[in-house]
Amino acid sequence: MKEKGYVVYEGPSAINGKPIVAILTLKSNNVKTGNMAQLWIMARDTAPHIAKKEGKDDAVCGDCPIKKECYVLTFQGPLSVWNAYQRGTYLNISNEFAKSKKFIDTSLMFLFNLSIRFGAYGDPAALPLWLIESIASNCKDFTGYTHQWNKPKFNFLNNYFMASVESVGQHIAAQSFGFRTFRIKSQSMPIGDSEFECPADTRGLQCIDCMLCNGSKQANNVVINAHGAHAGSLK
Repeated sequence: MKEKGYVVYEGPSAINGKPIVAILTLKSNNVKTGNMAQLWIMARDTAPHIAKKEGKDDAVCGDCPIKKECYVLTFQGPLSVWNAYQRGTYLNISNEFAKSKKFIDTSLMFLFNLSIRFGAYGDPAALPLWLIESIASNCKDFTGYTHQWNKPKFNFLNNYFMASVESVGQHIAAQSFGFRTFRIKSQSMPIGDSEFECPADTRGLQCIDCMLCNGSKQANNVVINAHGAHAGSLK
């Protein structure tokens, strides 16, 4: 496999209709996730660090309550991928995906052995459902999180992704919408009966060897201790 990655979508955001791009990179040296393929969801026409600074990241982040303190440094990985996209580094197969819209498609065989992280940057809620279905149905396995779980039009995402929450109240609310949850907590906060601590914290297990943050799987909810600037305000 010679390609470093693929442009899999160029079109309107499902969040607000503004133009976005989704890029699948095939290798990663991310210590936490391991060597998973990474799906980057970004504003198409504005560099990610500029989009964040100017408040133009709504198309890919929605109204995420912690996007200002997001652990993803937009001037690093996202900017590198966006710049490579602007240079034409990645093979653009967005038209092939748009034409196919199939659950299982032999033209997407390159996905078969990939474990994919939806949203190395950006919320997968920004993607059209047919693209989510196509990738999820053809890849080996996937993980993903959404902050749009409380929007009725995105309730279908509970079949694919974890609800990203920052409080016990949000955890309960998201479960009522049918989502499993990934809750960020302070170190002093207890773990609920239906939760377990992320194996990355307890055992140093990489995501590629765990894959329980796939919303379609039958498992308990996940919690992880916050390491960001907002950790002290978590409830």
